[in-house]
Amino acid sequence: MSDRQWVQDIRDQQTILSLPFGLGWTIDLTQTLVALEGAGMPAHVEAFDRLRFEDGRTAFLATPDPTTTISDHDGSAGGRVDDVILLPGGSEGGVLSLVRRYPDLVVVNGKRGRVWADGRQVYGTSMQREATPGWRTVFAIARSIVQHGGGTRAIADRIGVPLDDVRTAMPALGTHVLHTPIGWEAADQAALCDWALAAYPGYGGIRTCWRRDTTIDAQADQLIGLGGVMSHRWAAQQSGVIVPPNRLTAFFAQHPDMQALGYEPATVHEATVSIVIPQDTTIFTGAEGCCTDDFITAHVLYEDSWVAANTDAVDGLRQLLHLRSDLAHDLRWHPNSGEGGVS
Repeated sequence: MSDRQWVQDIRDQQTILSLPFGLGWTIDLTQTLVALEGAGMPAHVEAFDRLRFEDGRTAFLATPDPTTTISDHDGSAGGRVDDVILLPGGSEGGVLSLVRRYPDLVVVNGKRGRVWADGRQVYGTSMQREATPGWRTVFAIARSIVQHGGGTRAIADRIGVPLDDVRTAMPALGTHVLHTPIGWEAADQAALCDWALAAYPGYGGIRTCWRRDTTIDAQADQLIGLGGVMSHRWAAQQSGVIVPPNRLTAFFAQHPDMQALGYEPATVHEATVSIVIPQDTTIFTGAEGCCTDDFITAHVLYEDSWVAANTDAVDGLRQLLHLRSDLAHDLRWHPNSGEGGVS
């Protein structure tokens, strides 16, 4: 039977990190971009948290992520005045991004009895809690230790994060990892593997959805050629999981011009490919060839749909991760049985 309860149990019970509601959310801006073009205000995705209009103005995205850091670009004069505030949805979390950006803005939620002013909540029951600093790095470290073990420098090199940041984030894993003569290891391989898979809140950033009347394989090959990292069912099948390879998510550092490539905007259900500009850039450094690692692929599948095929694929990737992590651990500690060791 398809089972998702283990994921929810880990999310509800985990105490390793503080992961408040809204953390790691990805915003779908496909219809927003279509509406802006229809209004004579065409724009393109510039980064994970902003758009740029053809007239040069930038649009800051108000998101529900409670850790969003607001900056006014390079600090040049007039930069803040020229910004456009884009609120894709009417959620309270998105409105709070405006409060953090403009301390002189007062927001009142009369229904819930909450008031925000001076950049903070001043009345009512708080819906926010602090996220553990560097939580994305912690997850990247956990994924690396489960799959590869290794010393601190080797982990930093593998996940593409500065050595000092890895050293700062490592204590958050506490007794769940231990240092050995050959590097860091999980105290419990299966438990840390499941936590890294299930507790991960998300990669954040922006998503757009597109459709093209060609095969998924042809689309994947084209997007890989442009530097994209593939995920979803297509990537799961590449890992050996039995699932129809009919859905594709492509991660990019910069959004490609999809219309120039022959694609047209689509709803999430009609799309043949979703393009994501993630806030979590460890997705790129941790990629396995042309695909996201199996942890991220499982997360994409889990969050996309509750259909049985996705749930079965997540469980299949979980089993595969357990098998690979156990095998890699054995090879590290018994190098004579194969090629192992730690750099």
